[in-house]
Amino acid sequence: MKLVSKFAGIAAALLMVSAPASATVTTWDYSVTSLFTFATYTGGGGGAIPGGTGSLSWGVSTGSGQSSLVVGNSPAIGQVDTYLGVVPPAAPPYLGFSTSLTHNNNPITGNSLTSAILTNNVLLDPFVPNNPALAPFEFVFSISFTETPNAGTCAVAGSPTPCNDIFVLNSGLLNSSFDYDDGTGISTYFVNIFPTTGGVLSVLEDSACLAAGVAVNCIGFSTPENQSTTLAFGFTISTEPLEIPEPGMLALLGLGLMGVFVWRRRHH
Repeated sequence: MKLVSKFAGIAAALLMVSAPASATVTTWDYSVTSLFTFATYTGGGGGAIPGGTGSLSWGVSTGSGQSSLVVGNSPAIGQVDTYLGVVPPAAPPYLGFSTSLTHNNNPITGNSLTSAILTNNVLLDPFVPNNPALAPFEFVFSISFTETPNAGTCAVAGSPTPCNDIFVLNSGLLNSSFDYDDGTGISTYFVNIFPTTGGVLSVLEDSACLAAGVAVNCIGFSTPENQSTTLAFGFTISTEPLEIPEPGMLALLGLGLMGVFVWRRRHH
């Protein structure tokens, strides 16, 4: 009996040593509401948008309507698992869907959009374990936009005439973080944004970045005239930040697209 008690005491001590200081949330309920909260236009117009808006329109129609940026899937509601590592696979159950952006690219005259802020209001509610929800917080996308001339040399290589318009994401994609205290200690989680369908993010050519008023090696995409282009975004939550160089990040975005495509094929 003494020997059994001795081993039981050792086992209990080992469990205490290996027990985590805080419990990791492995599954979250989420709600994401996305609105434009700031915009600027050529000619000096624009500024903060009190209360936010789901769409921005600009220009004088030449017959097809104004050009616009429109937020879709807002609010997005669902459930996402925490990835316990560095590089989350961009596929369910590790992918939550956040929002989509549609650029309706119509021939216009007059002023055009030059920049915008897309604010994502996020509510995360731990599901496993079932703990109190976090206070709402925000992720912010900074966008630069250029309505290119419809004649002459195009800034986007290979673009037909009229020229493709240029859409640049300046910030908000990688390693946003938040802390959560479950009552036993604070854990830090990292949120990364991935495109899931539609346009493909890539490093744009220098001429396109400069035309958008940003530094070279910018990340974005271009949109053809007389078409609507939609880029849908998802997000992951992980316990470690992504630690990869920019070319690796772009490869990861491509893998994210492939991961979602394979998952959908297997489940339809």
